Amino acid sequence: MLASINSMPCDPVPAFPWPQPGHRNFSTTFPSRKNRRSLRCGTRLQADYCVRLEHDPDVEQYWALPHAFAWAAGTNKHRYAPHFLIAHQDGGGCYCAVQESFAHLAAQRTDTLMAFDALCHQHGWRFHRVTEANVHGPTFATLQSLYLRSLATTPDEHQKCLLLLRELSWPATVKEVLNRTQALSLAALCSCLFFGDIKANLSQALNLDMVIQGPDAEANSV
Repeated sequence: MLASINSMPCDPVPAFPWPQPGHRNFSTTFPSRKNRRSLRCGTRLQADYCVRLEHDPDVEQYWALPHAFAWAAGTNKHRYAPHFLIAHQDGGGCYCAVQESFAHLAAQRTDTLMAFDALCHQHGWRFHRVTEANVHGPTFATLQSLYLRSLATTPDEHQKCLLLLRELSWPATVKEVLNRTQALSLAALCSCLFFGDIKANLSQALNLDMVIQGPDAEANSV
């Protein structure tokens, strides 16, 4: 039986204040909307993974470097700090390790990950390994651009954008949408695209020629 997120160790983590407008440093920190603070990340790849976590509607909240575990397995002693703890909407959670590949790790590192996997299984916790291929892909560049630009909007502007978009005919390019609705901001449009309230093929580059299919009827009927 899988354990509740409340049973999974997570310590208070030092965090930067919610970023000011114009903050765009993704090197080792990530400005998280879901957490309303910037999270410290160990690598750029881990910061990139946060874009996926922000986009996933099943993710309620997440913590970077949540806890440093120290335990013994037989005669072996281990220490390990997972890169993320993720809380899901159903009340469950999982720890995650994020790196380019797990195929060519040093033997000691592999043993530690296997021991942590066993520790999680013992407690009913989930543990996922996330590779660069899981993070990057055909949609990542556009998702990241949408997220970056959406930081400049507010929930009220997001809702106003949805109301304005219902009056348009679809499909339409970004340029056509902006020309037809002068009161609409690009940041609000990016927010609606990022959160799936309007649909588009996100393997397209985010530019004025990007084609948007239109509002998600199911999402906007609630």
